[in-house]
Amino acid sequence: MSTPPEGPTEAIARRVTALRQRKGLTRQQLGEAMAERGVEWNRFTVSSLENGKRQNVTVVELLALARVLDVAPVHLFVPLEDDQPYRVTPKETLPAHRIRPWVRGIAPLPGMDSRIFSTEVPLAELRAWSGEERPVPPEEA
Repeated sequence: MSTPPEGPTEAIARRVTALRQRKGLTRQQLGEAMAERGVEWNRFTVSSLENGKRQNVTVVELLALARVLDVAPVHLFVPLEDDQPYRVTPKETLPAHRIRPWVRGIAPLPGMDSRIFSTEVPLAELRAWSGEERPVPPEEA
């Protein structure tokens, strides 16, 4: 019997565990670092997430986790393994390599209207992609 596809919360839990350990942080330290960023977490919250007892992560929590763990948010909630099945919605599973470009705003998912997808992009990004102008990092602005 095969393992069910991983969804966002499961991916976040697995990645948080791996990244926390890679940085040498205890669950307590991760909780404290989250609290320093304004997200009231503690070691019990981290433990609940990593052990699969916590079923949801808010967008604010996701962004704070990415900040604290020094990664792009997409690399927390989408598996790094390209062919890993990923449950993008409760009824739709696609390989992870199809999800990352969609999250980054680079390519629509199969079945999406690519014209709509392409029009909902900030003008500065369109110009940067077309080579008209170089995006300026905030520290240079």
